[in-house]
Amino acid sequence: MAKSQHKILIIDDDNDILDLLKYNLEMEGYLVAAELNSANALTRARIFNPDLIILDIMMPKLNGIEVCNVLRQHEEFDGTYIFFLTAKPEQYLQVEALASGGDDYIEKITGLRALTHKVETVLRNNLVIRKCVQQINLGDLHIDRMEYIVFYKNKKISLPRHEFELLYFLAQNPKKVISKDRILHNIWGSDVYLFANSVEAHVSNIEAKIGENIISRYNNQAYCLK
Repeated sequence: MAKSQHKILIIDDDNDILDLLKYNLEMEGYLVAAELNSANALTRARIFNPDLIILDIMMPKLNGIEVCNVLRQHEEFDGTYIFFLTAKPEQYLQVEALASGGDDYIEKITGLRALTHKVETVLRNNLVIRKCVQQINLGDLHIDRMEYIVFYKNKKISLPRHEFELLYFLAQNPKKVISKDRILHNIWGSDVYLFANSVEAHVSNIEAKIGENIISRYNNQAYCLK
């Protein structure tokens, strides 16, 4: 019997990929449906009512970005997570995928573990990963994802990519304590090896550039945006 009632719909024209993803996600306890024909995406999503949809990009009939656009036109899927899983690393595709309403863009080369960790993050840990959100305003903190710019008390802060993504992740989950491992899996993926203090070093760099301690630490094993 499934350990979780969270439902995931996978849409991909590669039957081997569908079988692999379906098997592994079912082993994690999710209820999983698979669809080969992207033209059936809307109908299948309405019938299955998934909590999360995993989309390939390069598919015949409707590509993944077109499917995402169709789904986001219907209010019933406003709260549904949509993750792109693709072999295409091109930056312009990532931009188009997120602009269409995708919440995350995961390259297949990073492996299945990266996907399963992110699925767990949003469905079981109730944390937010919505990279389609372009603007975050929290008091004196303003984050512009489109321009990759951070402002704090009207001061422009330049952050390298990983520091920006770390702050963006914390800002989407204010007041929530997030483990170091969860941060590592979400920002760097699951198949990289970093020094034990890498997250702490990045947090310290962010605060040094902002000029204030805005992140709470819990024995350097978990972090929370104040």
